[in-house]
Amino acid sequence: MESTTIGERMRQRRSELGLGQGKLAAKANQLAGLSSGGLTRNEISRYERGLRTPHDWLPFLAQALGVSAHWLTGAPVPASLALADALTQFEQHVGLGLDRRTFLADSSGLALSVIPTGSPPPRAVPSECVGYFRNQLRDLWAADAAHSSHRLVPSALAHFRIVAHVATLSHGDTRKGLWELAAGFAGLITWLYQDGGKLDQSTAWGIRTLDLAHRSHNRQLVAHALANRAMVAMDDGDGPTTIEMASAALADERHLCAKVRVQALQQAAHGYALVGDRTSADRLLDRAGELVGHIDDDYAWGNATRTPLYLETQRATCYSRMRLGPEAVQLWEQIVPGAQWRNSGAFAARRAAALADSRQPEESAEALAAAIRVAVQVDSARLWQELQLTWERLAPWHDAPVTDEVRTLLAHSGLHLKD
Repeated sequence: MESTTIGERMRQRRSELGLGQGKLAAKANQLAGLSSGGLTRNEISRYERGLRTPHDWLPFLAQALGVSAHWLTGAPVPASLALADALTQFEQHVGLGLDRRTFLADSSGLALSVIPTGSPPPRAVPSECVGYFRNQLRDLWAADAAHSSHRLVPSALAHFRIVAHVATLSHGDTRKGLWELAAGFAGLITWLYQDGGKLDQSTAWGIRTLDLAHRSHNRQLVAHALANRAMVAMDDGDGPTTIEMASAALADERHLCAKVRVQALQQAAHGYALVGDRTSADRLLDRAGELVGHIDDDYAWGNATRTPLYLETQRATCYSRMRLGPEAVQLWEQIVPGAQWRNSGAFAARRAAALADSRQPEESAEALAAAIRVAVQVDSARLWQELQLTWERLAPWHDAPVTDEVRTLLAHSGLHLKD
């Protein structure tokens, strides 16, 4: 669940890092230069329960947790601050100083320019940079499961700009690895803009991802980028383009790892679902099902394929799109109870649509209400698109008492679905 207070964010981040309250207090004291006194475990507990606010300790706690003070307070993070924070963390962990005057970007963050400084980098770029950025990319993908996309965009853009810049200073395997990670960050940004409903920016970043994937000479990344392009077309309801992009990803299938093949196969299945071809959709999902157990790569992207019931979720979504109500409902009943909080909204909305198609309006409205409760806390344009589609499926019952709770929830949240 997306946190709403400093204490909740502290507890969430501490849990992600595996830190006890006492260890967090000790780390903050060390950063503050205190060998005795200072923060205690009990004080951390008070902060997390909202009994006190860590005014003077905020910068030390943020540093100890590896986040910015803006993130900890929930304030919007300006792009310039996100870049400064990312640069500071990079320099502290890797020990490579960068001239901050070299970073320029247009308002979208898409362009990357470097001001010639007339001097070489202070020392060779260490190979440890590859591992550092791989971990940052993994962390951002993990955070995507719990946060609204707009909160992650500034950090993702900042890390992309740094890794792309450091790649230009590198040589050999380090350079190749950094360009691969630059493509990985670009793919993440593509998704974040897609989830935020900014499809023009998502498309532009999708093209950038593909360009960088080719630059890295990594066929896995090229196919992954094409699968992502298929996903954007899918969100746009364009079945033929979805099929074409996914098929392009599979053109060199025998050389692809299991993860990328699964990504492309399930995207192709969604394309066929959009054009109403159930036989092809089922065939592709069955092929993907034979590969899921063989996913064993260490790429920092595409790890949704490892989540429980991943292909069941894709099949249920395809069935919902084809309005195969009872069959979709049967699958959603397995999936929704164990879904991560952020995904639970979209899954509940799709289940509600399937229930409406099965002419179970009361159960459908109940599931839609659950999806709306998630949606008011998650800024996801994709989720609201799901809600709108589900509400349209409930059209025969818009004026019936079964939808009263849905209308009440919408009224209290200030949100609206078109009748």
